[in-house]
Amino acid sequence: MSLKSRLHKLDKKVYDRMTGVGPPVLDPYTPKFVQATDNMAPWFLMSATLAATGGPRLRRTALRAILAAGTANTVSAVVKQLSNRSRPDNSAVPRARSPYRSYPSTSFPSGHTAAAVAYAGGVMSDAPKPLAALAVTMAGAVAFSRVHSGVHYPGDVLAGMVIGSGAAVLSRMVVPHRPELLFGAGAVPDGESDVDPEGSGVTVVVNPRSAAGAVPALTVADVTSRVARTLPKARILPLSAEDDVEEVMDRAARTSEVLAVAGGDGTVNAGAHAALRYDRPLLVLPDGTLNNFARTLGLTSVDVALRAFADGKLARVDVGEVDGRTFLNTASFGSYPRMVNRRDRWADRIGKWPAFALALWRDLLEVSPTAALVDGEPTKVWWAFVGNCKYRTHARVPALRERLDDGWLDVRVLTAKEPFPRLRALADVLLGRFSRGDGYSERLTTGLSLAIRGEPRLLAVDGEVTEGSATVVFTKRRAALRVFVPALSPAR
Repeated sequence: MSLKSRLHKLDKKVYDRMTGVGPPVLDPYTPKFVQATDNMAPWFLMSATLAATGGPRLRRTALRAILAAGTANTVSAVVKQLSNRSRPDNSAVPRARSPYRSYPSTSFPSGHTAAAVAYAGGVMSDAPKPLAALAVTMAGAVAFSRVHSGVHYPGDVLAGMVIGSGAAVLSRMVVPHRPELLFGAGAVPDGESDVDPEGSGVTVVVNPRSAAGAVPALTVADVTSRVARTLPKARILPLSAEDDVEEVMDRAARTSEVLAVAGGDGTVNAGAHAALRYDRPLLVLPDGTLNNFARTLGLTSVDVALRAFADGKLARVDVGEVDGRTFLNTASFGSYPRMVNRRDRWADRIGKWPAFALALWRDLLEVSPTAALVDGEPTKVWWAFVGNCKYRTHARVPALRERLDDGWLDVRVLTAKEPFPRLRALADVLLGRFSRGDGYSERLTTGLSLAIRGEPRLLAVDGEVTEGSATVVFTKRRAALRVFVPALSPAR
């Protein structure tokens, strides 16, 4: 007897045993569960729920898990086309337990099992334990039910589990675990702040123009009411359209013990500049579009930030400086500042995100390289990125930071190279590390000099566009800014 025949005989023996277990009272429920898992329905539903109700970490989990399930399902469908294994004879299975529909595809492997195991594997890396346990339990139930209902042999299920596990590993490589989304990036601990839990000595500057798509009056009322309830003794200063943001921040920092800022990255940048000038701790209340700096600190909402203030844990983070301006996230030159200018011109009419998409499309069609001297080297720059601390990278796109105290500037430059500069730049971006082009470079440094030959000499500093000097210098201030961080933040 051949090995294949022996394995099939063993498979059928285990199949007969598994279809014979279980109390008959559960038989009517088996078909409902089996068919409820068709077309990856529970995995789509679970991911949609996580994306709609969870924070950045759970949205990332949902993306990874559904990517894993989809990959496993696709691979299983391809293998099924190559396999000619018939479905098992289910005549001995009680009629009440059999699914209401027939499955015309071949038996090997179990695509349902592959998708379920892949989804559970995608969830397990960073989801809360109860959610991970639920996903694993459901995957186990799917695997068992495929045999128990007479739809698959145990060998089909085992093959599905192997495919699902491989898809889960692949999805973790594509969408890796980001602990900083839960705890915030690492920073230098600065002890506990002796703050008044009711907010005495705190000034809160609220920018109603930061939240895209929100009605300014409602935004101010919501943030103001939450702050007033939590910090009844705090002074709250809503910004108006006529206010000079930097002047208001300067006055607020000078006359308070703690400066709190509710707004987006541009508003927080202005607050950080004032806090540095007067050595005040900064409380970031995320109320903007992207809130990159707040999310990097682990402050995912206004309520989380207010709890961080109550806990009183302080940390010191690096700041970058360029041409006399502070940046907490990034400073850019080349095509990006021009795109931001377009976005801001159109945002009031069509909304910030549609304006961003339209500006990006126009920029891709019309962009031309910027002639500049970068550290004395003449070059033509498509775009250049200078990050405050080292960024993780997805392809060529900077993503998140693990630390905010590493002392580095993260410099990425995409240059125009002849011949076919646009095609070469596109290949450098899309092919990422697989591209051998010499138009893209990245490095860590403590300083950078830049001379832009033409005018206007535009810089984008934390998303705000400004005109720079003929020669500008990027530098670092190590652990210069004191900020409130969550109690679980890995400041060390």
